Amino acid sequence: MLRRRVQELGEKTVYTYLNDGESQESRLTYCELERRALAIAAHLQSLLSQGERVLLLYPPGIDFPVAFFGCLCAGMVAVPTNLPGSNRFLASIETTVSDARPTAALTTASTLEEYRRQIDQTPGLATLKWIATDTIPDNLADDWQEPPLGTDSLAVLQYTSGSTGSPKGVMISHGNLLHNSSVIHAVFGHSTSMRGIIWLPPYHDMGLVGGIIQAVYAGGDAILLSPVHFIQKPIRWLMAISRYKGTSSGGPNFAYDLCVRKITPEQKSELDLSSWDVAFNGAEPVRWETLQRFAAAFKSCGFRQKAFLPCYGLSEITLIATGCSKNSEPTFLQVDAQALQAGRLIQVAENGEHDFKLVGDGEVPTDQAIVIVDPEKLTPCKRDKIGEIWISGPSVAQGYWNRPEDSEQTFRARLADNGAGPFLRTGDLGVIHAGQLFVTGRLKDLIIIRGLNYYPQDIERTVGRSHEALRAGGGVAFAVEAGDEEQLVLVQELERQFIKKLDTGAVIGAIRQSVSREHGIQVHTVVLIKTSSLPKTTSGKVQRSLCREHFIQGRLHVVAQSPEAFRKVEPGMSLQALKECRPGRIKPDSSAVSLLKDCTRTVNSMQPDDIETEYAPEPIRTIESYIVQKVADILKIPLSQVDVDHPLNMLGIDSLMAMELKTDIEEDLGVEFPFEVLFLGASIADLRAHALWQKTSGRGLEAKDGPLGKLLSSGHHTKETVEREGAHGRAPEIQPECLPFEDYPEYRNLQRIMLGMKAHGINNPYFRVHEEAKAESRELINFSKYNYLGMSGDPVVSQAAKDAIDRYGTSVSASRLVAGERLLHREIEQEIADLIGTEDSLVFVSGHATNVTTIGHLFGKSDLIVHDALIHNSVLQGCILSQATHLSFPHNDWHALDMILRESRLRFRRALVVIEGIYSMDGDIPDLPEFIKIKKRHGAVLMVDEAHSIGVLGQRGRGIVEHFGINPADVDLWMGTLSKSFASCGGYIAGSRALIEYLKYTAPGFVYSVGMSPPNVAAALAAIRLLRQEPQRVTRLHDLSKLFLLLAREKELNTGAVSSDSPVIPVIVGDSLKALALSQALLRQGIDVLPMVYPAVPDNSARLRFFVNYTHTPEQIRFTLDAVASELEALQQEGNEKQRAAS
Repeated sequence: MLRRRVQELGEKTVYTYLNDGESQESRLTYCELERRALAIAAHLQSLLSQGERVLLLYPPGIDFPVAFFGCLCAGMVAVPTNLPGSNRFLASIETTVSDARPTAALTTASTLEEYRRQIDQTPGLATLKWIATDTIPDNLADDWQEPPLGTDSLAVLQYTSGSTGSPKGVMISHGNLLHNSSVIHAVFGHSTSMRGIIWLPPYHDMGLVGGIIQAVYAGGDAILLSPVHFIQKPIRWLMAISRYKGTSSGGPNFAYDLCVRKITPEQKSELDLSSWDVAFNGAEPVRWETLQRFAAAFKSCGFRQKAFLPCYGLSEITLIATGCSKNSEPTFLQVDAQALQAGRLIQVAENGEHDFKLVGDGEVPTDQAIVIVDPEKLTPCKRDKIGEIWISGPSVAQGYWNRPEDSEQTFRARLADNGAGPFLRTGDLGVIHAGQLFVTGRLKDLIIIRGLNYYPQDIERTVGRSHEALRAGGGVAFAVEAGDEEQLVLVQELERQFIKKLDTGAVIGAIRQSVSREHGIQVHTVVLIKTSSLPKTTSGKVQRSLCREHFIQGRLHVVAQSPEAFRKVEPGMSLQALKECRPGRIKPDSSAVSLLKDCTRTVNSMQPDDIETEYAPEPIRTIESYIVQKVADILKIPLSQVDVDHPLNMLGIDSLMAMELKTDIEEDLGVEFPFEVLFLGASIADLRAHALWQKTSGRGLEAKDGPLGKLLSSGHHTKETVEREGAHGRAPEIQPECLPFEDYPEYRNLQRIMLGMKAHGINNPYFRVHEEAKAESRELINFSKYNYLGMSGDPVVSQAAKDAIDRYGTSVSASRLVAGERLLHREIEQEIADLIGTEDSLVFVSGHATNVTTIGHLFGKSDLIVHDALIHNSVLQGCILSQATHLSFPHNDWHALDMILRESRLRFRRALVVIEGIYSMDGDIPDLPEFIKIKKRHGAVLMVDEAHSIGVLGQRGRGIVEHFGINPADVDLWMGTLSKSFASCGGYIAGSRALIEYLKYTAPGFVYSVGMSPPNVAAALAAIRLLRQEPQRVTRLHDLSKLFLLLAREKELNTGAVSSDSPVIPVIVGDSLKALALSQALLRQGIDVLPMVYPAVPDNSARLRFFVNYTHTPEQIRFTLDAVASELEALQQEGNEKQRAAS
C-alpha cells in the first residue's frame, strides 16, 4: 500500500505535525516516509527475526508513523504504547511488556535519554533492545529485504485502553488493516483529496487506523496534533480544520461537547468549517443532544449537520463496524425508555413522558455480517428485540494474544440453532431497525468513559486497597449517564466494626485519590453501604448490573454517599427536568417542593454579582473561595470535602477536568497556569499564591469582566482596607474565639483529639520521659531515636563535649558575627565541607531553622520553589517566609518536576528544587542523578536535605553524594543536621565559598542568632572524626537495616517503598487508632517505637516508624519483628471479636 502511494504521489506531503498545536509545523512526504520506514525496517531485520514483537514508545509527532510503517515493512509486529508521564504510567507499560513479551523497543533519542535510568531500573524494560529510530541513517533503506507476508500475517498487537491488571492484546493482521481501511474509505467517501485533522492518540485504534493508516490508504494527507494540545484548548482542533481546510475529522462524543462548552463567540468568528464534510463520532455512545448542540453552536462557522457521521466499532474488529452514509442527516429513533430497559424497541411520539433518542450508527458493510443474538439462548433475536451484537467478516481480528480461552469465547462464537459462525461477540447490546444499527448499551461490565475502556475489576481492586475500613471483595464499579456523559460510580461495603466510628469523608476521599492516582479517572459518585448488603449470587460473585439498578432506583443500604443524593439546583432550572430520564441516567430528585426549597437556599449564593454589590472581600480569600467552588463544581462534591492544601490530582481531578479548571481560572482571574502544574501536584493554596503573585507583580493577563476579575484588577479593595473597614465600610466585629487562647478553635480541636485517645483507652505516646531508655527497671529496645551511628553516648564524643565546656563554657553568649566566633566553629565547618566535598559550610543552631532562614533569605516573590510532595515542614516554612511561588511534585517523580519546570521556569527570576536524601516517612531515596539533569536543563538551583542520609548512605557515610558517586558541585545547596548521625544539635548548609560567605553576613537566622554552643560543636566534631576512623559503623548499620527489612517482608509486614540502604523503615498498619494501639502494646513488651498518625500521614497509611541504629543487635531486631507480627495478629483478632459481638 505504502509503496504504491509513493509511486503515485511521491513528493506530496502525507503528515504535518503541529508542534505547538497551532502553527509550528513538521512535515513528511510520501517519499520521506517510505525512505525512513525502510531504513528502520532494514535495521530491525539485522537485529530481529520476522514476527517478533516491537514496542513503540513515542511522544506525539511524526516519528511514530515512520516507526510504525518501519515495523510493518520489516515483518515485525508493532505494539503501540502510550509514552509514560509518571511512574504510574510506567507501571502500566510493564504490564503490556510482560504480556506481549517484545524483543525490542523503538523511541526517539531524546526520549531514551530522558527515561534511561528508569528503564535500566525496571527489569521488564531493561532487557529490551532499545533503538532510537531518529538516529538510524536513511541510506540503510538500500539494505531492506521485502519479507514474505500474507493477509494473515500479524501486524499489530492493539492493547485495549484502560486495562491495568490484565491487559488484552488484540491480534490485528495485515489483512484486517487493509480490509478495515477499505471500509473506512468507502463509508467516509474518501479520495486522494481527503485531508484528515487528527488529534487522537496514535496508540489508540481510532488514531492509528482511522488517522495515520487511512491517510496513506486514501492517498490523502493528515494534519496531526497532540491530544494534550486539544484538551488544553479545544479551539486548536477546529482552528486546524479551518486553517488547513480539513475534510475528515472527529473523535469520541465528549470532544464535541468540549468544543461547545469551551469555545467562545469571539473564537467562533475566526472559524471556517465549510470544508469539513465528515465529522465522525464514535468510541463511546453517540448522543443526539450533542449533535444538536454542536451543529447549532457552529452553524455560523459553516458547519453542516449532515457532515456528522456516527459510527460504531471496537478494536476487536480493527476499528469500524458500521457507519452512516456520507452527506446524509444523522438518524434517530424516539423510543420508550422503560420498554428498552426490558429489551424491546418501541417507538413513541416525540416529547413523550418516558422517551429518549437513540442515534443510528449506520448500515453494515456488504462483506460483513451483524446478527443481533439472545445472549442466553445464543439464537438470533426477533425483529426490534434487543440483543448482543455479533459480527463476522474480514475486519474481525485474530483473537487475543496468548489468551486461547478468551479468544475462543469472544472470537469463535456460533449460533446455537444452525451453527453459523464464527462470530465476534462484542459484549454490546443493540438492535437493527430499518437496516441501521442502534447501540443501546452493554452486556458485559466494561466501562467506557471518553472513549477509553476501564475494567471494573481493576478499579474495584484499587478501591478495596484504599482504606482498611473497606471490605475486600465487597465493591463494584459501573457507569451511569449523568449530564449527557458516562460517569463512574463506585459502591463499596464497609467492614462492620468501622461503621459507627467512621470518618466517611476521609474514606471517600481515600477512594477518590486512589482511583485518580492509579487509573487517571475521576469518580462521579461514591456510595458506602452496610456490610453484606452488596448484591451477590449464591456462589458469592458480585452482581454489577443488579447493583447498578439498585443504585439508580435508590434501593442500596447507604451509610454515606458523595455526591449526596440531594444536590443543589442552579437558579432558573426548569421543572421539565423532573420528568423521567432514560435508563441508566441519574434522575433528578422527584420532590418539586424540595427542589424549590433548595433554589431559595442557593439562588443568591449562585449569583457572582453579589460579590461586588454586597461587600468587597479581601483578594486572598476571594481567590481561594472561587477556586474551591470551581473544584467542588467540577468534582460534584460538597465544599467541605475540598482541602485547599491537598494536591488537586489527589482530589480526583483528571486531565480533562484540570484543563477545564485551568481555562476557567485563566479567563476569570486573568492569570496563567501551566497544565502540568495543575495536574502534577499543585494545591488550591498553590494556585491562590500563584494568582496573587501574578496580580501583584503585574504579570497577569487581562481578567474577564465580572466581579471577581474587577476585584482583582482594581486597587479600590485592598486587603488592608477591607480588614480595617469591613463590609459596607463598617468596622468588623472581633469574634469571641479570637480572644482567650483557650477558645481558639485550633486548641479546642487538639483537646478533642486528646479526649478521643483516652476514650479508646490509648495513652498519649508522645512526650514520654525516657531515662536512659529504661522503664520499670527494664531496658527498652529503642527504635524511636535516630542515633544512627551510635555516636550519642560514645565515650569519645561525650568526653569531647565535656572538654569543650571546661575550655569555652556552655554558651558563646553572642552572635558569631559580633563576639561568638570560636575556633571550634571553623573546625566543624571545615570537617563538614571535607566530608561532603564542598568548598565551605556554615552551621546553625537548629536544623529546622537552617532550612527556614536559608530558603526564606535566598528566594523571594519573583522566584519559584518546587519541592517533593513529602518534603519536611521546615522547607515548607521557608517557602512561606520567602513569599515565592511554591509548588509540589508527586513524591520522587522527576518526570513531573521536569514538566513543571518546562512550563514555568522562564516566568521566574530564580527556581529552586528541593528534595531529601532519605525521606523520613517512607525511608526511600530519590534518583539524584536524574534531578541533577533536570536542574541543569532548566537552570535551576538544587537543594538536598540530608537530615537522614548524611552519615548513613555510602560506604564511608558521606551521604547521598557517595551513594550515587556524583560530583558534589552538581548540587548547589547541601543541607544537613547534626542531631542524628553526629550526636549533637544544629544544622548546616554546605556549598560554594561565595554562597557561604553571603549567608554568613546576611542570613537573619544566623546573623541574629547566638552561635552553636561549644559542647554541641565539639560533640559533632568528634563524631565526624570518629566516623572517618571507624567506617565499619556504617557497614554494620547497613547490615542491620537490611536484616530488619528482610525479616519484616518475610512476615508480610507492609514496609512501603523503603530502600534497602535506609535505616528508616516504616511498618504501615492502616488507621491511626491501630497504630497507636500497636505502639502501646509493643511498649509493654519493652520495645519503644512511636506511631505516625493522621495528619502527619494519611489515616489509611498510619504507621510505626523504626529507626535502626548501630547499637542494635540482630537478636533485638528478630525479637522486635516477632512481637510486631504477634501483636498485629492479636489486634486483628480483637477487631474480629468486636465485629462478631456487634452482629
